[in-house]
Amino acid sequence: MGTLSHQPRRSASRTISRLLTRAIVKVAPPEHRDLEATLLDELYVPLLGEPLWQRARHAPGDLAARYLTFAAKRGRLAALAPDPVGGRIAARLPEWRDALIEKALSRMCAANPQAGQQLHSVHALAQVEFSVRSGTAGGEQLGRFLALTPSEVRLMRDRGRSRGDRICDPTREALWPAEILAYVADDVSRFGSATDVNHSNIYAAFIDVYGDSAPDRLHAEAAAYHRLFRKRLDDLAPEDRARVEHLCSRLFAAALGAYPEATPARRLPGEVGGGVSESVVLFGMICVVAWFIAYASIVHRGFADATYGVPLAALVANLSWEFAYGFLLDPLGDHIHTSSIFGFLVDTVIAWQAWTYGRNQFPGTLLGRHFRPLFLLSLAVAFPVTYLGFLEFSDPDGEYTGFGINLMMSILYIVMLERRGSPAGQSMYIAVGKWLGTFSAWVATALTVTTSPSQTWPAGWRQFARDSVRHQEYPLTPLINVMYGWTFVLDAAYTVLLYRRLRLAGISPWRRF
Repeated sequence: MGTLSHQPRRSASRTISRLLTRAIVKVAPPEHRDLEATLLDELYVPLLGEPLWQRARHAPGDLAARYLTFAAKRGRLAALAPDPVGGRIAARLPEWRDALIEKALSRMCAANPQAGQQLHSVHALAQVEFSVRSGTAGGEQLGRFLALTPSEVRLMRDRGRSRGDRICDPTREALWPAEILAYVADDVSRFGSATDVNHSNIYAAFIDVYGDSAPDRLHAEAAAYHRLFRKRLDDLAPEDRARVEHLCSRLFAAALGAYPEATPARRLPGEVGGGVSESVVLFGMICVVAWFIAYASIVHRGFADATYGVPLAALVANLSWEFAYGFLLDPLGDHIHTSSIFGFLVDTVIAWQAWTYGRNQFPGTLLGRHFRPLFLLSLAVAFPVTYLGFLEFSDPDGEYTGFGINLMMSILYIVMLERRGSPAGQSMYIAVGKWLGTFSAWVATALTVTTSPSQTWPAGWRQFARDSVRHQEYPLTPLINVMYGWTFVLDAAYTVLLYRRLRLAGISPWRRF
């Protein structure tokens, strides 16, 4: 009976542990998320021997460290590009962000020498990965690339003094070649099962340099690392040796087997130095500034009027959108993704205002009596719907989801103004900021499909408008244009209605922030 009653508890613990791991590796590069999850779950967790409560306690720090590691390497790759994405404007934007990221990551790794060493390896990896991506890597650089590839997941393993010290140095030395072999196995498997491969795929990089002899070259490297792994196993105590060998061997079998044919692979989009025009970045910045003004006014009016300034359904949808776009989808990928993190933080303030003042807006009603549970239920519904909307609509730029939420918000602002019967929680700066921010977002999207880094501005604005409205493919489809068009009309209508309501109440529209 004891065994039977304990098994479900162990199963639940294992499930929760895996969910924690999936949340942490969500910000890893897509091509290696499954491998990182496997290494963390099936290799490091057994070796670290951490109970679930300790894993949960470390999870926020692990998520932050993985997030910052990904962002730091990406920032270094972008800095090495000869022509920054978005031209001169974008070139100046990441400097402060990258400096803060590097400083925060260094502090997180300062407690453990092993983690600090891995951080230096991540920086070196960015340098050599740039050469691989840009097609300038030679044999020596490929060898360094191979040795450095697991640096990011190793940093995850060693972060924190108590955690890093749980794995002794001989075990860590034995894991080093096994981790490299695991990445080789993963990339070889991906190369053989996909028509498109990532720029940093190890096997594809070997093919770029060695051509038809790439399988033999990479196989020889893998064999050498396997011999090193076997040799370092001999330095372990017998019980540790058996355990490490059992945990590692199943992770790298594909690295020692037969490789797919060495055919040139079709690369996924995202070449180093490619990107959008400077005009896209300019209108993206205008969008950010306009929404910043709207957000600042929403928060100010919420506290001043003891209410909330975003309709509730739009608030929970927008909170979900900002979190997914800022933290889960290409985190810190560009200034829009970065600004979404700030947007999420401001949304949490607005959500707190709704939590605090919301029930007072519905006196004597079912919604007023059960406001907080219903608010939490709304969040629980909104997040998976929004996040799965990104995935199922193949919407990496958030066009369908973002404009859809924006359209809903425009409708609900008019409803909220009429229901309240007063301009409480609202101001002209909110209305105009929302209108201008949405307009700038549409212009930036339209410029994305009508300009390029070599042609910063459209040849003519009339042709630009015609091409934008008639465009059929993502990120500017007929549906997106229709959603924007109605948002434009409704925002204009709301601005006029709010202006009249303010004047009727004897309030100066432009003096009320």
